[in-house]
Amino acid sequence: MGQKKESIAGILVSRIGGFIVFLILLGILNLLAGAYVQAPVFVQIVAFLNANLGPLLLITALFLIGDLFGALLFPLNLPGPVFGAAGAVFLVMFLFRLFVLVGEITDVEAFALFERAFAVPVYVIVFIIALIGGYISLFVGPGDSR
Repeated sequence: MGQKKESIAGILVSRIGGFIVFLILLGILNLLAGAYVQAPVFVQIVAFLNANLGPLLLITALFLIGDLFGALLFPLNLPGPVFGAAGAVFLVMFLFRLFVLVGEITDVEAFALFERAFAVPVYVIVFIIALIGGYISLFVGPGDSR
């Protein structure tokens, strides 16, 4: 059976609502980190999330725009996979930063390799795979797979 495409209003409410919930939780974490919890690891994680709020907003916006284009009919949905692939690259960048944070917390130097040696080739590979996958799913459609 074919799946129904999500409506534009549904996409906006779910994606923006999810980010607002994240911001509320981050605000609560900031209150806890400043007043009640003094554990260095907790404070370091909250500071990391605060420092990466811009990239997280960018990731959310890119995926949102990609999903909005995906909800449109052909040929208006053609830019969607490009935004999804760009969002995937920024998500991988964020994950590499997260690996560096884990390396700092655990004193494991191997995590620093992700940000230095493998970064650019991985970004290119992720972009290409996400772009190809996005266009395949766009042209095959949800109801065409058997």
